[in-house]
Amino acid sequence: MKILHISDLHFPKKLSLFSLRGKALVGYLNYRLRRKSKHPLVLISAMIEAISKLEYDALVISGDLTNVSHPREFENAKEILSPLLTDKTFIIPGNHDRYQKRAIGPNPLFEKTFGEWIGNSLDSNLYIRSKNIGGKLFIGWDSNFAIPRITATGYVAPEVVQKTLGLVKEPYVLVCHHPLWNPTNEIESKGHWMANRGEVVKQLKTNPPFLYLHGHTHTNWVKLPGKDAPFAIVNSASSTRLSDRSHECGFHIIEIEKSVQYRRFIYSEDKFIETNPIFYEESEGVI
Repeated sequence: MKILHISDLHFPKKLSLFSLRGKALVGYLNYRLRRKSKHPLVLISAMIEAISKLEYDALVISGDLTNVSHPREFENAKEILSPLLTDKTFIIPGNHDRYQKRAIGPNPLFEKTFGEWIGNSLDSNLYIRSKNIGGKLFIGWDSNFAIPRITATGYVAPEVVQKTLGLVKEPYVLVCHHPLWNPTNEIESKGHWMANRGEVVKQLKTNPPFLYLHGHTHTNWVKLPGKDAPFAIVNSASSTRLSDRSHECGFHIIEIEKSVQYRRFIYSEDKFIETNPIFYEESEGVI
């Protein structure tokens, strides 16, 4: 099986400042003034074109399709992704897709827009989504919640983990926006990481996923299975950002046969090309 994993797309959409308030206004101005140039339209077009030509069995998108979870941003993201939205696609939300309270309920914009590709709910009170693609089970979690101040903290409730482990009886791929592990040189601040990830990793050891796919931190890596987290952790963020000295950006294809092979694609000279993956041992970072 070939799993193509992209994340943190942050598709650009010009918005009226009069349609924004509070945190959304500050976040949008930050995007327009500081981050927009890092996600050029030519790169986004090149990514869509490259993926359209690649062979894969499942396409996983691990969140942050928008910037401030504005309704027009969701419409824009769906339009851009339309060539890739098939029964092979599985999408979960990122913190920017939950940026405002109106993006969460009672009629969440993310679910309203991408409901066809988020899988089936395994619990009416918890965000646990499942989808079988090509004989492989994918489980999606939502580690995001709307916070009034400008932070990006994540959290997965213990009952979400417990319920998942109790329901899943076959090998599975777990998809969630926030990392469970970071390289030593990419340690996140407390305002950016999953607050209880140590507890989550400890719980997962009783029935670990085959892979954990995430985004959030805008640089690529593959953490190989280790003693504390006995599963691979793959970060494909950001797939639509220009790389620089601090960010190695792109996306992965994970080929699962008798062994696991990782392929990485990066944007270079107006197109995506294949390059070497970035591997870490668990001891080279922290949970």
